[in-house]
Amino acid sequence: MIINEIQLTNIGAYRGSNTFDFRPDDKRNVILIGGENGAGKTTLLNAIKLGLFGSYGYGFKTESAEYYKRVQSILNHNAKRLGENHFRIKLEFSLVDDFEKTDYVLYRYWKFTNQSLKESFELLANGKHLSEYDKDLFQSKLKEVMPPQLLDLCLFDGEEISRIVNKDLLSDYLKNLSRVVFNLDLFEKLEDDLENYSSQSLDFEKMESLEKELYQLNQREKELRTKIVAAIAREKNLNLQRETLQDDYQRLKYDFENYGGLVKSERDEIIKQMNNIESERKHNMEKIRDFVSNLLPFYLSKGLLSQTREQIQNEESLQLFKQLNTKLTSDKMSQILQSISGSYEANAGQVLKEQVLHLMKPEKEINQIHGASFSESSLIENVFLMISGDSKDHCLSIIEENRTKLALHQELRGKLSVNDSTNEFSSMLQQMEIIRQTIVKLDQEINDHVTQLDEWKIDVEVVIAAINKIQHSLKDNVKTKSSFLESQKIITLSRRFREIQLKKKLQQVQIEATIMLKKIFRKHNYVSALFIDHETYDVKLFDTHKELIEKSTLSAGEKEILLISIIWAIFKCSGRKVPFIFDTLLGRLDKTHKAAVLSEFIPNCGRQAIILSTDSEIDQHNYTILENNVAKEYMLDFNVEKQETRILNRYFPFKQMELGI
Repeated sequence: MIINEIQLTNIGAYRGSNTFDFRPDDKRNVILIGGENGAGKTTLLNAIKLGLFGSYGYGFKTESAEYYKRVQSILNHNAKRLGENHFRIKLEFSLVDDFEKTDYVLYRYWKFTNQSLKESFELLANGKHLSEYDKDLFQSKLKEVMPPQLLDLCLFDGEEISRIVNKDLLSDYLKNLSRVVFNLDLFEKLEDDLENYSSQSLDFEKMESLEKELYQLNQREKELRTKIVAAIAREKNLNLQRETLQDDYQRLKYDFENYGGLVKSERDEIIKQMNNIESERKHNMEKIRDFVSNLLPFYLSKGLLSQTREQIQNEESLQLFKQLNTKLTSDKMSQILQSISGSYEANAGQVLKEQVLHLMKPEKEINQIHGASFSESSLIENVFLMISGDSKDHCLSIIEENRTKLALHQELRGKLSVNDSTNEFSSMLQQMEIIRQTIVKLDQEINDHVTQLDEWKIDVEVVIAAINKIQHSLKDNVKTKSSFLESQKIITLSRRFREIQLKKKLQQVQIEATIMLKKIFRKHNYVSALFIDHETYDVKLFDTHKELIEKSTLSAGEKEILLISIIWAIFKCSGRKVPFIFDTLLGRLDKTHKAAVLSEFIPNCGRQAIILSTDSEIDQHNYTILENNVAKEYMLDFNVEKQETRILNRYFPFKQMELGI
């Protein structure tokens, strides 16, 4: 999308008719707009969004009273006061669809009728007025090609970027940006709609068992993935807490050693032994808890488990006997005999069938109780084998070992107390010990989260395998034609596609963002590689030695450059042709980084880059760097007395300002 021209009539501080020509040249992509704070830069941005989308741009589905209240607030005050009734936004823009370019002229205007504000909308495509039906089609198409949230993401707002950097919101921002730019949000919406449809049309009474199981597995997969995302975020938060505590511990240790504290070798050795014992005891307790929660109940009911196992085996034999009895008819057995020998007695098939069934028939009469599936019988067999081993004796030995270690730990702690009671820095040691114990607890909690996360990931793999197995089983079933099953298959396929597509796109983004960072960063070759986790969207930087660079070591300006480089790379890899809008982007960058952004970054921002700036942000020096890429330039001059903004066809007059000084 290219914005060719915008005309504002009595909008905001723009009194009368005011026109901006945004058409880029073949080799110049920058539209430079200068203005002091309050001159009308924000009004211009809002007008673009309002003109394109109307009420939808503000998040309203219809032209509600609240929407008209918002519109009234941006209409020119003097024009309303004098009774003028002409308020309009005219937009000229170009869209390319199916490799065909179309030039549009859009008029959105408002008039007061009986003190009530009404909105009208007209649209021309290649000079032809569109009907109401065609206008509705265009608006639906525009929401797909250039939705309002995508236009917001094309806006490099200096204040917003600073907020993202300062509050460490990079991961969340990249997640939302990737969903929209790569169109993955459309697949998520499709999955939600299909799940809503499935749940509304679902009838568990009429539903075949496999279809029901497939639905439940899909729900289980969704639930597990939600838990995994939450667990990853929790693990990240715990690691941040641990890093903070570790820093506090190191600071106390440094103060202790530098202000006269002496830690005796005996105390170091005791602490080392206690840490080792505590770690071993925690490891043993995990084994004991695992045994108690998983195997102990089966040890207590071992006899019942053995009976269940035997019953299931007998039921499987009975089921096989019944299936053979059904499948092996006398005629089929006779045909087999004929194919082997060529001649046979009349009742030979029946005799052969009875002999085969006699071999398979259970020795005693069996009543079917469980009707277990293959996976359920496998679980029973695995549990039986586990309790038949030496797990119980091993667990008892671990319990005894922990008792011994606990006694030794208490003995060592007593020695440590005697040692510390004579030390004048005991309060510092106590603080260090409290922090250390907290770190140990955090480590344990982190390990628990990692263990749980691994278990959930394994569960997801198991669920996916089960889904694939059921789908394979139902492939030849007539019921695969049902809308329910088809929707479940589409949901599964969509989730797989989103995951694969996201990984692929983020790999491309990593390459492009790294190239741009190397061009802009003042520290040349400081960043050798960039990695974006496709699950957490966490960004990691690596130096030339492939060592991790902590983002906390970057300055605010460097973090801002990191963010805009990744955003630029995402748009580039998406293939979307969009205008980039920069609103006071350079305010927090130093001189070197400003020059790099203006000379390397801005010229590579596609076909059109609209820059809104103050004279302090892009001064005479920076203007000289950017000048060869500027296609059009304007200055917004706000008249305080008239409360109006004039548009001048030039940027700030630097030379005149210097002469005035």
